[in-house]
Amino acid sequence: EFNDVVCTGIEEKTGIHGNSTCSLALGGKGKCRGTLLGEEHKGMRAMFLMMNEARLLVGLQGFGCASSAYMYAVNYARQRIQGKHLLKMMDKSAPSVPIIQHPDVRRQLITMKVYVEGMRSLLYYVGLCEDKIKISEDAEEKARYQGIVDVLIPIAKGYVTDRAFEVCSHGVQVYGGYGYIREYPVEQLLRDCRITMIYEGTNGIQAMDLLGRKLGLNKGKPVMDLLVEMQKTIKMAGEVSGLEDFAARVEEAVNRLGEVALHMGTTAMSSKALNAFAFAHPFMEVCGDVVMSWMLLWRATIATRGLEKGAKKKDAAFYQGQVKSAEFFLYSILPVTFGKMKAILSTNGAAVEIAEDSFGG
Repeated sequence: EFNDVVCTGIEEKTGIHGNSTCSLALGGKGKCRGTLLGEEHKGMRAMFLMMNEARLLVGLQGFGCASSAYMYAVNYARQRIQGKHLLKMMDKSAPSVPIIQHPDVRRQLITMKVYVEGMRSLLYYVGLCEDKIKISEDAEEKARYQGIVDVLIPIAKGYVTDRAFEVCSHGVQVYGGYGYIREYPVEQLLRDCRITMIYEGTNGIQAMDLLGRKLGLNKGKPVMDLLVEMQKTIKMAGEVSGLEDFAARVEEAVNRLGEVALHMGTTAMSSKALNAFAFAHPFMEVCGDVVMSWMLLWRATIATRGLEKGAKKKDAAFYQGQVKSAEFFLYSILPVTFGKMKAILSTNGAAVEIAEDSFGG
């Protein structure tokens, strides 16, 4: 074998079966020679240049699974006939209807919809920032957008893949029993998506990166720059008729997130550092929720303007869907985020104080 590199076995994985993941033995016979890439003792720095891009690609991979799962689920729900309409259950002559007409199925579909749309916009926004870094000739502007990208990377990887797996799980649920068998595509998407929460840094690591490195990066300037960008969208939405309350809700969430971020940063530097890091993942979740609310508000603002200009029938339905997506997220999901923020501010120490023996097992 070349350079004493030997494949010792092919891994049997839950998903991504198209990828032949294998175990390698490097220098088992003592004849393997490595080549230094870059400067000596600077490997970690070089690795993170690659790793940050890879993390964004993993977020995109998870999003791809979620987007596919949503499209499969919504089209299946339009075709699958089962049960009468809820308001006609007592009418013996009432026909069975497509399951997309049942409230609980609609709840699952709109949950899938809002996350897919929000994740798409987040990943596109990161790409936009990367483009601005490339084309800008102003060093300060380059640094500003790079800081925003750095803060968003753990969210674009960690939060996005967490939510992507959730979306894929909803896809299986919409299909019912069919979703659990290989005759239909959604079970594979669920299996394939699961790895995205693990590789290129587990989502727990992403959360620790957000709290431990990104929150205090450049004395907090990138975080403040990101919050300023959110405020621009809030201001824009607040000037659009019908979106005033949407804007107010997002503004309240952004302001509360600022308080939570300050609390977490302070706690992480105190004697309760372990408590803070036990809440790193919930903190990443609320950051992601607020980013989703920002993205969905932005989409709703553009959609409302499109409707005001007299959009065509097909476009009008799409635009109306964007407004409803923002409404659902802001009225049904974001209130839960405030509860999570309240829990984070308490920074309860049970998780780090419990004795190892008390876990049982």
